[in-house]
Amino acid sequence: MSDQLTPPSITVVRDTREQAPLKISAYPVVVQKLVVGDYGILGFSDLVNPAFIVERKSLDDLVVSLTTERGRFMTEVQTMRRFRFAAVLVEGLPSDVWEKRYRSDATPQSVMASVDCLMVRCGIHMIWSLAELSAARQFERLVRAFVGGVIRDHRLLFGNKIAEAGAVEQKHGSASE
Repeated sequence: MSDQLTPPSITVVRDTREQAPLKISAYPVVVQKLVVGDYGILGFSDLVNPAFIVERKSLDDLVVSLTTERGRFMTEVQTMRRFRFAAVLVEGLPSDVWEKRYRSDATPQSVMASVDCLMVRCGIHMIWSLAELSAARQFERLVRAFVGGVIRDHRLLFGNKIAEAGAVEQKHGSASE
């Protein structure tokens, strides 16, 4: 029996309520109910191990969430704050807010002030993307960065064994292939 640790198997979780899913291609995706958010990582996105969660918003949805549905959204934000990494992935750019490219009477100043409060007071990362496809690629990069951190944490605890196991699997394929 080998004492080598194997790198974690990464599976993305998409919430059952997500109606227009991102086209995730870098990882397998399972659909299951998340306590909060739209996307997570299997084993890292529940209240037992609240480590990684992403809420996806169109620009119009973000503005509604920060204005007319603020109470409901802030309840979600309170749950998101329990996660080590929590983000809102916006399909739009800050320049779209400043140029008022959304359907609402809310001023750009009001919307951006709320965004600033989410980041500063609540610790929620705001990640802006050009469109749906770039949002999917951005999400995949976030997953990759998070998993890289998990692997580094394991190295600190267990030495370089997980890195060695990962290198062997990448070079030769897994034993199950």
